[in-house]
Amino acid sequence: MLGGRRRRREEELAGLDRFRVARRLVDEDVTALGEQLAELDVDTLADDLDEEARHHYGRALEHYDQAKQLLASSTTAEEVLAIEQVVADARWHRAAVIAVRDGEALPARREPCFFDPRHGPSMQDVAWIPPGGTERTVAVCAADARRLAAGEQPLERLVRVGDRWVPWHRSGGSSAVVDARDHATATYGRRVQKAMAEAHLGSVGGSFGDIGGGDMGGGGGGD
Repeated sequence: MLGGRRRRREEELAGLDRFRVARRLVDEDVTALGEQLAELDVDTLADDLDEEARHHYGRALEHYDQAKQLLASSTTAEEVLAIEQVVADARWHRAAVIAVRDGEALPARREPCFFDPRHGPSMQDVAWIPPGGTERTVAVCAADARRLAAGEQPLERLVRVGDRWVPWHRSGGSSAVVDARDHATATYGRRVQKAMAEAHLGSVGGSFGDIGGGDMGGGGGGD
């Protein structure tokens, strides 16, 4: 019974840790989205947006508000991670506002920028050579595409995976970041339990040694 309670408690703690990691990660996304929409509002103050642009701007704000509400009411890592799609929809509508304002075609529904999903949906595929690696084709936002074309480094997002910081594109995504933290916590927990068990056995062994020494007239207790 005690073992079952301990396992349930460990599962509860692991779930809480996953929730905290997921919430911190997605909260960063929602915060960045809010800042980007505020900047967009300032950028478009002097523009007479047409009906299509206003529609996309309104939809972006709706998704942003929904993301905030869902994040505030979430209780599990799975609920938090599901908010990513709402944030992605808001990012797309924001990109659509900019495209309509500038007289360009609406952006395609593509995966987020390879280097940082907060940059918004990717706009094109480009060749990229990571430091010490081989060339590969990645989907990037317009800003990172311009940086790479100019021979500059992209703006990479760094996230904490376990006990180290890695570029977003090497993290495996939000779910992988959360699961990696969960694995690290579980590993640490097992190490603590092992150390406690070894300490307990050592203590018990020492007591037996003392008892045996006393009964036998002081055999090896001095060691």
